[in-house]
Amino acid sequence: MHVLRKVREAGGGYEQVAAILAPDIVFNSPVLSRPVIGRDLVARVMVASVAVRDGHYVSEIKSGALTYLHWKGTIRGEAIESFEVIRDDDNGLITERTVAMRPFASLLLFRQEFRACMQDEIGADYFSVPAALAIEAT
Repeated sequence: MHVLRKVREAGGGYEQVAAILAPDIVFNSPVLSRPVIGRDLVARVMVASVAVRDGHYVSEIKSGALTYLHWKGTIRGEAIESFEVIRDDDNGLITERTVAMRPFASLLLFRQEFRACMQDEIGADYFSVPAALAIEAT
């Protein structure tokens, strides 16, 4: 079982998450407009993302330095699932994490909840969308 999954399933907080991240980790999220870089900020983002949804990991595949995790849960009573690719270094620290989510409506709910709790902490620029690309959820 991947160390991130172990930490998450044990209810680990900031300290436990930060301990498994490389100093220069890159986190790619479908709800942010740019990658989050660095142990402290990524740990804060990862802890906050768990606070706005409920669920559990349902499968895991490892191939060399890469681990693929599949998670299912809910946000505001709506089904949501995520797929993530994690890259570890030779010391077992996470150097990169990329997440995809579905369905789109639940992704929008997640973005709204996550933005409400993190915008002041990480900055509004992480949530900016060029006007030409902006969409409205109806």
